[in-house]
Amino acid sequence: MNKKFKECLTEVYLGEQAGEMIFESLLKTAEDEDQRYIFSNMLQLETEGKAIMRPLLVKLGIPIEENKLLRDQGLQIADSFKGISFKEQFEKIYQSVKNYYLPQYEELSTLVDEEDSEAYYIANFMGEHERSILLAADNILQDKQDPVKPIRDLLQFPI
Repeated sequence: MNKKFKECLTEVYLGEQAGEMIFESLLKTAEDEDQRYIFSNMLQLETEGKAIMRPLLVKLGIPIEENKLLRDQGLQIADSFKGISFKEQFEKIYQSVKNYYLPQYEELSTLVDEEDSEAYYIANFMGEHERSILLAADNILQDKQDPVKPIRDLLQFPI
């Protein structure tokens, strides 16, 4: 396994940890059942993303412990959502996924060979994972019915 793939995989895993903290914090501030349902599904996706990645991380010797600094950064990001509307929160989520996380997650699939089926699956799944968050955020911004369907479709344990 090449060094660049391992570095990118580590960053993606850390991104899942931060995302988990962000969505967990937002879940605590949900204003109604719809918002709770949306944030619960997003939290579940981040948690399942971490779980799916862990066997490969362990195999590659990459630490799977929670990174306290990154979790704290996730909490700081969540704090920046306080005092803004639900739609404004999702505009921020949409922009951060589109401009930062999605390119990073999609890069992962360019760094692995199809012959390594486990790594190839994880790399492609994580790109799909991040695209589902982008689609759900866009659905929320567009007031579409069942906005988290792209996320729910990926979940092994849907809410």
